[in-house]
Amino acid sequence: MHNFEKPLGLKQQFSVLLLFMLILEFPNEKHRAAYENMVHGWRNVETPTSPGKLFAGKDFDEFLSIIQREPTESDPAKVPAHLFFLVDTESSKIFGAIQIRHNINHPNLIETGGHIGYGICPSERRKGYATRMLALAIPEAKKIGLSHLLITCKDANVGSRKVIESNGGVFERTTFDEGQLARRYWIKIG
Repeated sequence: MHNFEKPLGLKQQFSVLLLFMLILEFPNEKHRAAYENMVHGWRNVETPTSPGKLFAGKDFDEFLSIIQREPTESDPAKVPAHLFFLVDTESSKIFGAIQIRHNINHPNLIETGGHIGYGICPSERRKGYATRMLALAIPEAKKIGLSHLLITCKDANVGSRKVIESNGGVFERTTFDEGQLARRYWIKIG
């Protein structure tokens, strides 16, 4: 007889506990120092790309101004969206961010951009934060009035595929995004 239920080690127990201490917060002034630390650390490792609005503006004040206007965006060339930080309730550390677009009425979004764009700081990847962040974002999308979400990822990005599938993403088909094979998923919001 095999025992497949192994007890979690102390490090694993801490990781599981930390996942439940995370919340989504709309950016505000109290995030200034944590945001600057996160962006600095991210840019030291790679050129950040997603979510794009996370890196908008030349400094925190301009970023905050852009993000606070976005949910009520009226420019027909743009799409209203909410950006949320994934924040540790104890330390106020920002682990990443997720952007929820209110609609995908834009040629790029309807094919490859989708309703959701997210990213986790490079130093915090592969720890379950993206899966938790997307799970927390689904009720926020429902509050905005969405009944389903289109989420895409590069075909080669196995981590994002797992995040999406773990949150109920149903594979629809492949497409091309900037010359690379990409996957389209839908999540139905209950």
